[in-house]
Amino acid sequence: MGEIIRRTKGARFLGWYLRYVDADGRRKQRASHQPTRALARRMLVEIEARIARGLVGVPEPPPPPLTVAELTTRFLAEYSRPQIKDLAMYRARAGVALRRALPIVGPARAAALRPSDLTRLRAELGRRCAEGSVVLTVAYLKTCLAWAVREGLVPVHPLRGRESAARVAGASAVEFLRAEQVQRLLTTAEQRAAQGGLPARVLRAAVHFALHTGLRKGELCGLRWRDLDLDTRRLTVARSFQTTPKSGQRRHLRLPAAVLPVLAQWQKECPPTAEGLVFPRRSRQGGWGMAQNATYMLGLPSLLTAAGLAPLARPWHTLRHTFASHYIMSGGNLLALQQILGHADVKRTLVYAHLAPSFLADEMDRIKF
Repeated sequence: MGEIIRRTKGARFLGWYLRYVDADGRRKQRASHQPTRALARRMLVEIEARIARGLVGVPEPPPPPLTVAELTTRFLAEYSRPQIKDLAMYRARAGVALRRALPIVGPARAAALRPSDLTRLRAELGRRCAEGSVVLTVAYLKTCLAWAVREGLVPVHPLRGRESAARVAGASAVEFLRAEQVQRLLTTAEQRAAQGGLPARVLRAAVHFALHTGLRKGELCGLRWRDLDLDTRRLTVARSFQTTPKSGQRRHLRLPAAVLPVLAQWQKECPPTAEGLVFPRRSRQGGWGMAQNATYMLGLPSLLTAAGLAPLARPWHTLRHTFASHYIMSGGNLLALQQILGHADVKRTLVYAHLAPSFLADEMDRIKF
């Protein structure tokens, strides 16, 4: 008699597998692709009945074509690459972006998507989302389809060769706040801090610090008071949450003068934590500590709404883009910005090059005939 095996990988259920002796006398094991044990048992009975008649196995019916919604579910559960440092955070961000697309293209068959579907997706998302959010959604959708091709879930990439998200985005892929939007955000944060409790005040300090230093969200959450020296204006970026920064190396920066009074005031109010965190979060139990969930926002989305600003796909990363963009627009040096932001490759910093005041300024006048 054959047997049914429940296969798992860690805590993830892989499916029901069948083990039996085939007509050639060899012991075989195969995935049943059945959702329940009862259906897997029925399939095993059918296989053994065919073997008894001298037939080998059971011809597998072709799987039904996956919809975009079904493909998205599998992608978010199974996608993995060694280069991804925090897989949980990647899947969370991809989920937010892809779920924006589901009401529009979710019911469509993934293998049958057409360029017109992509155009419709962009148009409908553009009416209610910032351009950067639209770009992210399309980019994640294309990554999902490319993964499906590698896994054999769809025969060909239906959108390959169509408008590249990176090319379409151009300068708009760097989503940043204008100066007057920054002022509105900081003013609203000040007002909330004056009226609210410690959570509002920690958010005010974190937003002010992020806009003046360009630190990533994980670097803000992992920052400790011992990484700061207000007297010598020293800032050491040593952690992202509880691990190393994205580049794998710590970096040493000089604290901007604008953040010193805010930090000095916040240091007196900051709730103590075991690690001496600069921007701790309050748990549901009332204690203070580090944000363990990489998708935790410290209340920034609601602050953006209160300031009358549009929702952002990656609010804290937009503050980082805002710092970098205004730094370059004020005449800052690209190589210095690379060190400030902690980019391992200057190519990542070059996305801000078009914002420099001197960028291509007199280049078209170089040719003389």
